Amino acid sequence: MKMLNWIFLSLFIAIYVTTPSYASDYPKIVTSALETYKRTGFDEAFKIWMNGSPLENDKTSLMNVRGGMTQVETIYGKMIGYELLKSYQISSATIRTYVVLFYEKGPLFMYLDCYKSPKGWIIPELQFHTQAQVILPKELLFNK
Repeated sequence: MKMLNWIFLSLFIAIYVTTPSYASDYPKIVTSALETYKRTGFDEAFKIWMNGSPLENDKTSLMNVRGGMTQVETIYGKMIGYELLKSYQISSATIRTYVVLFYEKGPLFMYLDCYKSPKGWIIPELQFHTQAQVILPKELLFNK
């Protein structure tokens, strides 16, 4: 009986330790920019995301992201909505948030790395792609 208890305890600890930590709330910098994007367009949302970011003054990165979003909007049309999929608490000051943006002609998958700096939440990294498997972790992609 003791051996069985140890097996269950070990199994519980193994599952608990290997299970990712989920953030209960989405950082406001993510949600407010998504709402802004839906209402007024990408440029205003992008300003929110880049405010205080290390990319804020990197003209090449800003141009690449804007160019990518312009291409998406040219092909997929206007952004008409979004769905927050999941946030993972990576550390006490870092959260990765996965989002799907809905356009008139298709979805765009995105993640935003959020960092709680001394001045508040900032976005030091964001990535997006039209192919879900490029952006989403397997557990979101296959509902595991």
